[in-house]
Amino acid sequence: MAQITEADRFLIEQIRRGIPDGWSQLVARYQGRLLAFARGQLSRKSEAEDLVQDTFLMFLQSIKSFKDECSLETYLFTILRRKIIDLYRGRQLRACFLNDLNSGTQDSSIHEERIESAEPTASWYVRRDEQADRAKANLAAAIDTLVGRLKESENFRDLKIIEMLFFGQLRNKTAAEISGVDEKQIALIKHRMIKTLREALAEDSAAGANLSEESESTDSLMTEVWEQWRFTCPKRSTIGKFLLGTLQEPWTNYVEFHVNRLGCRFCRANVEDLQKASDEADAKRTQQKIFESTIGFFRPGAM
Repeated sequence: MAQITEADRFLIEQIRRGIPDGWSQLVARYQGRLLAFARGQLSRKSEAEDLVQDTFLMFLQSIKSFKDECSLETYLFTILRRKIIDLYRGRQLRACFLNDLNSGTQDSSIHEERIESAEPTASWYVRRDEQADRAKANLAAAIDTLVGRLKESENFRDLKIIEMLFFGQLRNKTAAEISGVDEKQIALIKHRMIKTLREALAEDSAAGANLSEESESTDSLMTEVWEQWRFTCPKRSTIGKFLLGTLQEPWTNYVEFHVNRLGCRFCRANVEDLQKASDEADAKRTQQKIFESTIGFFRPGAM
């Protein structure tokens, strides 16, 4: 699980102190990758730009409550992703509303029963959400430890498999075909992972109880937590080395799989942003080279 960098911590401190340059640097550092991510999800460029602007605004408004529990990149990606989901959810709700009106098959008795039933209090919702957040945080810590062990031992085969299952939401059969591993072995790897997590969460009954074998709710929970904490996403510096061709094996093979085969949208946004920055730097170097090689022939007033 990526941690906040000292550079980002310094910028956040500057922003909290009201220094405009800190905010300017933070926007410049993250706008490219956020725009690349949003444009990959949305068909209209203007929508992507609006949502990225809203993301920065929401972060600025909530910066006092920002905690250093994850990297700033992950935090901003999470805000942006939720805004994209909200945008699509709004469209889907309107479509469903029209379909419901046209079908005329809604059971009004069910609707009336829901209206008349007792509404839980606000404090009930608060307690429920706090418990759910604690359970997810504990699950995230357990997954992060497990993923860290796989990375440290360079067991990229199992790492690819579990991220296909939980991050990519692939079925055992599909993961087996892609990895070239027997489907029974895939199921065994999944079983061992869930067992390890349950053991790590033995003291947290709420988090441990949500994990079970071959359960859609387990898969959904794992995917939700995985997307929020991005356990297997390489660092931006690692992606940069991969693009430059200086990353060593077996990391090169893993990053190639994660970015291009699995198709992690977060990391592909980083790739696009880094490539754009590299192209701009090359263009600037070429411009400077041309200028320096021709300036000696420049004669003011002689043209």
